[in-house]
Amino acid sequence: MKKFFARLAGITGAVWEFFLPVVRQIVVEGAADLLPLALDIVRALAVAKIPGEQKFALATSRLREAAINEGIEAAESLVRFAVESAVQRMKAEGQRPEAGGQRPEGGR
Repeated sequence: MKKFFARLAGITGAVWEFFLPVVRQIVVEGAADLLPLALDIVRALAVAKIPGEQKFALATSRLREAAINEGIEAAESLVRFAVESAVQRMKAEGQRPEAGGQRPEGGR
C-alpha cells in the first residue's frame, strides 16, 4: 500500500523511507498533546443537550482553539481524530458522550 501511494505521489522509496519516521513522529507528538485536551472537551460537552453531530463540531472547534492557545500545531484531520478518539475512550469507560444516554441520528 505504501508503494502504491508513493508512486501515486511520485515519491521514490528512498525519499519515503527518509520522511516516514519524521511524519510519524509529528503525528504521534501532535496526538499526544491533543488527546488530553480533547478528552476534557468531550467530557464537558457530554451533558449538553444538543445532537451528537453538533457536539462533534463544537468539540473540534474548541479543540482547535485550545491547540492554538497551547501553541500546538495540528492539522484539521488530527483535531478530528483526537475528538473521535476521546469519544471512543468515553464509550470504552462506560460513559455516554450523548446527553441523557440518547443516541442522536448519525450515530455520534
